[in-house]
Amino acid sequence: MHIIKLIIQRVLYSFLVIFILSNTVAAQKLSLKEKDKSYLVQPGKDRIKKIKKSLAKTFKDFTGNDVSLLGSLNLSKQNINDKGITAPVNYLYNSVNSNTFKPGFTGGFRIDGIYKEKHRYTFSLAMNRISSGTHYKNKYTQSPFLDEFTHFKADNKFTTLSLAARYKKLLPINDMKQHKFYAVLGPSIDYRISATSNDNLLDGAANRLIVNADIGSEFDNNGYYVLFAHYKWGNNLLRSMAPIQLNRFEIGISFKVKDIFKN
Repeated sequence: MHIIKLIIQRVLYSFLVIFILSNTVAAQKLSLKEKDKSYLVQPGKDRIKKIKKSLAKTFKDFTGNDVSLLGSLNLSKQNINDKGITAPVNYLYNSVNSNTFKPGFTGGFRIDGIYKEKHRYTFSLAMNRISSGTHYKNKYTQSPFLDEFTHFKADNKFTTLSLAARYKKLLPINDMKQHKFYAVLGPSIDYRISATSNDNLLDGAANRLIVNADIGSEFDNNGYYVLFAHYKWGNNLLRSMAPIQLNRFEIGISFKVKDIFKN
């Protein structure tokens, strides 16, 4: 009899232990809501992984990618055609026409790299403070009452953000192991971020976008710095009542960021 009681006690004890353990495991399992959330998160992680793999595969041929700080002096002049302006406001020609290049400045970043270990390129993002001369192509007179005049007064001081992409061709000049000369060519675009003058608003000729064709040369001194000289030939990207051709010369220098901030 005593043996039977002992067996029953052990069986009950075993069932009690199993019951407690099963409840503990159940408590540790995720709720239905948590399961749903976990299920939803996982596909997102998979998509992110796929995107990263795709980007890595796409840009695996773009190597180098040294980031540099750049600064330059700009010399600018605008050629202006005001035939489309009909506003009844006139400006004395000699008071607005300078027909010369005036100085401004640029500061920003650039990335230099190599595509498929063969094609060199550079991308740049910069802010430009432009102060330009103005050349008005048209003169109007109402003799003997008025001297020569123009219908439009272009803004000759403004600020832009520019984005440029250029191809670099290594030139076989001197010792190319240390000193490298490049010819550069490519497009760029300027977006005007400064306010438009009341004169331009009155004439309805305001245009914030300028597209440029860039050409120039660069000198790389063994990776320590790059001297560059670029010519930018730009025009209004959108149709304007007074089309403007903006000519600029950029003369500047760039330094690699890692060299500037290294210990």
